[in-house]
Amino acid sequence: MKVETINQNYSASIRPANSRQTPSVPHFTGRNINKEIMEQLPNKTAIKVMEKFKWLKGELGGILITALGTGAVAPIFIAFNPFVKAPEGATEEQKKDVDNTKKYTAMRQPVSAVLAVLIQTSILKPIDKGLEILFNNPNYAKNLWISLDQSTLSKKSYIEKQTKKEMQKEGLKFENKEAFTKELDKRVNEKLKMQIGQTAEKLRQTGKIHIGNRTVDNQTTAEIINNTINSYIEDAKNLKTSNEGLKFYQKRASILVDNEQDFRKLFKDLPKSGNEIADYLKKASLQTDNQDIKTILEEIINAPENLRASRCQRTLERIDTIKKICDNKFTPELYLSKMKETNNELDNIINNLELAKIKDLKNATEETIQSAIRKAAGYCQYDNTNFRLGKKFQETETFQTNIEDLMKKIYKDVTTGYKKVIEKRYKGFNQISKIAIGLCITLPITCTALNWVYPRFMDLCFPKLSGKKKDDAQKVKNGGDD
Repeated sequence: MKVETINQNYSASIRPANSRQTPSVPHFTGRNINKEIMEQLPNKTAIKVMEKFKWLKGELGGILITALGTGAVAPIFIAFNPFVKAPEGATEEQKKDVDNTKKYTAMRQPVSAVLAVLIQTSILKPIDKGLEILFNNPNYAKNLWISLDQSTLSKKSYIEKQTKKEMQKEGLKFENKEAFTKELDKRVNEKLKMQIGQTAEKLRQTGKIHIGNRTVDNQTTAEIINNTINSYIEDAKNLKTSNEGLKFYQKRASILVDNEQDFRKLFKDLPKSGNEIADYLKKASLQTDNQDIKTILEEIINAPENLRASRCQRTLERIDTIKKICDNKFTPELYLSKMKETNNELDNIINNLELAKIKDLKNATEETIQSAIRKAAGYCQYDNTNFRLGKKFQETETFQTNIEDLMKKIYKDVTTGYKKVIEKRYKGFNQISKIAIGLCITLPITCTALNWVYPRFMDLCFPKLSGKKKDDAQKVKNGGDD
């Protein structure tokens, strides 16, 4: 739905900080680009440490953090509460009793925290598992609210569990865990794509989203279509060049074209490694008095090691693009007018997409829905004989040349949008269910367990605070139990 990769027409080695354009993204085959980017970050060690605590953002993390506050922080304020003290003129024994009472009360907090963690975490997983089965299994989900029915567009975690069972039945064996995970992910992704594809095809045929044997109401579908079109509008806006960007790219284009021969000579026989390229360009920078060339070379030198060769190549490609946009008659003024012309064309697309949205959501029909999708597809189609727009859109997903491919994509985008709506609804229902279960079941169980465990724990571990020794001594003094 979003613009994934944009081969920018007008950018060179860098772009201005406030430019709205999305930078061109190089493709890497067989490489973990996320890992490479992480290694380039200045605070990578701190980020890696924070990544290890990523699991704390879930419900389990919330329970543990709450328990930590209850068991470790709260007791300090209770045990040393300055506002709770013995009355004026109290004896030393009375003062000591008040202090012991505060400490005895404070010790209730860590015991309560431990019990809360044990009981809540033990019930958390069964609740999630039960609700997941309830709303993803077709046999159960068909009897529940369609707004929460995930049997047709299932949760990824549910499909993973089902796929693991299938693989176990097949008796598959793998060399290691990584090979197993790779095959699992492949199968899961295929099933997710198949679900989206099948649901999107039914939407194309009928104008309605089918969930099992039921259909989603037209108003909901219309709202999702409008949201989908909004995302296309945002993509078009991101392709526009800001006023600051127009000035920057005009100047940068002049630098590149005016010094074309120098750049072609410099980049003709580059060393192979990124470090060698940096050393080569540093020497070249020292040998020229042209400040514009120095600027471009400095940007390439400061690029990540594995990107320097591609930056050199892309610089030459940009020169060719700039000249072709101007029909090989480059002038800064002509290039600026071409960029403004592209902005105007994007504005027209944005305006037309706004008009394509469904206005009367409550009275939307299947024909209204189909018409909006056809209009959106028409406005996202571009003529690939237009070089300027072709370069702008050639690697985007939102804007394409083939109308049939665009229609298929939009139906899938709408289906994916509905799946996200279901996931948000389910997440809210899941949280409300846990709160209700906590109030009606977990909390009473925890309180009952605390009332039974706490006095026995204190008698065993802190008899002085609980008064057990004092009570035993009193019994002995009175002759023991009858």
